[in-house]
Amino acid sequence: MKKILIALSLVLSLTMVNAQPKNAADAQKAVTKAETAAADAKKAAKPATWIALAKAYVDAYDQPSRNVLPGTAQQEVKLFLKEQQIFETTQKEGAEGAVYTVDSYADKDLYYNPAGVLEFYMVTKPAVEGDLLGKAIDALGKAQEVDTKASKAKDIHDMMNDIHNKLTDEAFNNYRAGNFEKAAELFKKSTECAANPILGETDSLNTYYTAFVSSKAGNTAQAIEYYTKCADMGFYQDGYVFSNLSECYRIEGNEEARKAALERGFIEFPQNSNILIGLINLYIENQEDTGKLFDLLHAAEAQDPTNASLFYVEANVYKQLGDIENAAKLYEKSSEIDPNYVYGPLGLGAMYYDKAIDLQNKASEELDDAKYYALVKEMDETLEKAIAPFEKSFELTDDAELKGAIAEYLKNIYFRLREKNPEYEALSKKYEAFLKGE
Repeated sequence: MKKILIALSLVLSLTMVNAQPKNAADAQKAVTKAETAAADAKKAAKPATWIALAKAYVDAYDQPSRNVLPGTAQQEVKLFLKEQQIFETTQKEGAEGAVYTVDSYADKDLYYNPAGVLEFYMVTKPAVEGDLLGKAIDALGKAQEVDTKASKAKDIHDMMNDIHNKLTDEAFNNYRAGNFEKAAELFKKSTECAANPILGETDSLNTYYTAFVSSKAGNTAQAIEYYTKCADMGFYQDGYVFSNLSECYRIEGNEEARKAALERGFIEFPQNSNILIGLINLYIENQEDTGKLFDLLHAAEAQDPTNASLFYVEANVYKQLGDIENAAKLYEKSSEIDPNYVYGPLGLGAMYYDKAIDLQNKASEELDDAKYYALVKEMDETLEKAIAPFEKSFELTDDAELKGAIAEYLKNIYFRLREKNPEYEALSKKYEAFLKGE
């Protein structure tokens, strides 16, 4: 109860400081009053008049979500909103398969996660109709225009920055709810708000989100526009800008632009698996010589011959093409160049493990006993080849998550081969204990 009261006092103190309107009627009155003042020629010459108008719009925008704080437990939210009625409670699926419990009020929907904590909210009935934040931005523009002495520059800047944050929050809320089209529109508005002369900033992250969510909404033209903006400003997101851009071009049927995006991305980020696989698929689909991909790699290797990761990437290309022998040589070469490079042995072990799984699947479909046992024998031999590289990569890495993944591989391999070598069963139990933290 003490925790609830502390949270309640915080909300009340914030409400008092911000002097937010208590209800929609108060919000409308404040907006009408501020608009009337701005329509007066004498008052309109003062920046304070336009700042007050912007504040009235922002307060009206915030009114439905008054006393709603994401991160608060459902019980506490209900206490804060005890005078408001919940009309229905439903289960809704949001983005990426997330499921929420949604309490619907007269003017908002509150989305709770499975732990009963408020993740976000959606305003369903604004206190005042219209694009309130857009109107607030316009009002701040007028405030800056009449503020010839820049006496209110900081206040104007801070309010504009607050509006930018609100647009971003609303965009994320719509994304979580699965409203991709609306989310893309809001992310776009947030980038335009940042670029407004009052802030004069480039919002690279929200530019990326505009592209990403536009693609999810099926607006590939806008996605291409904003991914291109990301590339032009050097905001690459570890190469995913290029792989995502190429996918948009694929959907649009622009093969030339798709190829250009992937090849540029590969030069910048040769280790990005999405770009690598995209290029391989592109060359195969268009019946082009995959040797072009090796030409790009060999040029990079010639410029940086001590870069083990480049040879690791080339090994991945051979693996994707089904050339296990050359892939193995290059994984080993990457380890020779840098004995501490964990991905060399890890890649080699994973390749053998994947190959063994393929053999297992073939064996399960084989009806001829002789062929079945031959496949099982080859599978076991391939699994045994994975042991040494996995053991080496386990020793090399200090990354807990990666170490756990390798331990899982080794536990399974040793268990599978436990009858082949009496030591293998003990080793399987060793890695099982490691995974349990024993």
